[in-house]
Amino acid sequence: MERLSYSAHLSQKNSAINSKAKLAGVAKHNLRKYHSNDYDKENIVILCGTDKLVHDVKKVYREQFSEVVEEYNKKQTREERKIHDYFEKTAKSNKDMAVELIFQIGDKEFWDKNPDKRRRMDLAFKEILELLQKFSSNLVVANAVIHYDEASPHMHVVAVPVAGGFKKGMSKQVSKRKVCTKEFLEEVLQGKIRECVDNRIFVWLGEFLKSKQTGRNNDLSVVEYKVKKENEKYEKAVKDVEVMNNEILKKTVEKQRADKKLEETYKELKEADAVAQWGIKDIREFENKVIKGLEEHKGLMSAKSYREKIVMPFLAGLNRIFKRIVKMAKSCFAESIELKKKLEQANEDRERLAEVNETLRWRVKCMDQEIDEKAERICELEESEFMLEYFRRFVRNEDYERIVEMGKEERENSQVKFYGK
Repeated sequence: MERLSYSAHLSQKNSAINSKAKLAGVAKHNLRKYHSNDYDKENIVILCGTDKLVHDVKKVYREQFSEVVEEYNKKQTREERKIHDYFEKTAKSNKDMAVELIFQIGDKEFWDKNPDKRRRMDLAFKEILELLQKFSSNLVVANAVIHYDEASPHMHVVAVPVAGGFKKGMSKQVSKRKVCTKEFLEEVLQGKIRECVDNRIFVWLGEFLKSKQTGRNNDLSVVEYKVKKENEKYEKAVKDVEVMNNEILKKTVEKQRADKKLEETYKELKEADAVAQWGIKDIREFENKVIKGLEEHKGLMSAKSYREKIVMPFLAGLNRIFKRIVKMAKSCFAESIELKKKLEQANEDRERLAEVNETLRWRVKCMDQEIDEKAERICELEESEFMLEYFRRFVRNEDYERIVEMGKEERENSQVKFYGK
């Protein structure tokens, strides 16, 4: 009777889920959110959660952290220190916002010989999931799916590591470091759960488990450098879009200020026009005085008396009114010139900002398209990484390394030929 292998892997290094982009990539792979001839969405079984993995993780965050976030915010006196969305805050911190575990029993050779036993793994993986929740209650499972559309049935589990007892910040936080410890790997994944599997595997499959061997228990990466590069490009593209959105917001505020300045300039023009009306009153007074003319010569008044009492006061009055009109005209003219300059500048600023905003929106649209393309590329690379991990199990290390070197040489030669043209 054949003895079967047991493996339990924990996401680490470049396979760590430390951003929303990585979480979305895991969701695409686990729930087959893409088109591929190699995989069949119908051959996956959801044991926990829904077909919306990201929403499942957010739900765990709400259930686990809503109260402690509220408790933390009550203690804060400054608004900017309050936490409005712990999921978003964790996603931007570059720390592990969730972890992924992959469980598998048996290899390709066994499952090729025993296809009729594949669906018995429904019960097996369900019990393994229950064991994980029993022995590691701080690892809160958000989503678990079984894949039957690959060489060997296996289960993907996405969970949130929840730890308490923090003195700084929130009393309860996400912490892979505190939950997924060396003891967890050795005593739970490769200890208690393995022992239970050993006891139950004959019931599930009528087989026995291989003896425990030392080896890699937590490294999921095979083509890490490719995934790393694509993730770096993706993260950079996301950051560039954030910068663009901030720039659009900034320019929008500037445009609003320019619109307000333009409105104020129009208001000043109206006020200047109202002031100019005062000058019109002086002009009318001047006209009336001229039309009315001098008073008639009365009685026996001498020419000298007439000049001093009638003519000179009349001319002095005209002079005063004339000076007021000239002063008002100068003031209105200067203010008019200044306001016209302001109006022209305000219109120029407004048009310039509108043009800049349109350009920025176009650039953001292009960046969004680039992000989508990079997300697809990351998923493709993660698929290649996962399949290569299986391939590696069936060849010797030295043969695997030699094949990798041959692949690198072929890739370099093709690049030389391409650029040589």
